[in-house]
Amino acid sequence: MGFLDEISDGIVNTTKDLGKMAQNAGDLTKLQYDKKVKQAELTKLYEKLGKKYYEENKDADDESIKEITAVILRIKEISDEIMQKKGGKPCPKCGALVKDGSRFCSTCGEKIDDIFEEE
Repeated sequence: MGFLDEISDGIVNTTKDLGKMAQNAGDLTKLQYDKKVKQAELTKLYEKLGKKYYEENKDADDESIKEITAVILRIKEISDEIMQKKGGKPCPKCGALVKDGSRFCSTCGEKIDDIFEEE
């Protein structure tokens, strides 16, 4: 075998090795992506299960339940304050912003005359 044949074989082998390395890197990247997708799916399922558990047990005398309820109430207070600063109130049916003086919710169509008369 001549010198050029050895160089040619070396180039072919190196190219094959690089191709395998590139394919392995691509396979690894795909597996890592698939893992992240499944982890995100699992997190959503845990959240769904936790929310279901909370809804079924929200009246229970449990510290974790009480903490969640307190956070939910605070979120509602903050949302109401945001709506007030924007010049409206939440729709009693869908929760969308209803501007002061509106007679109907522009999101769901609910008649809302009375929410501005409370003050």
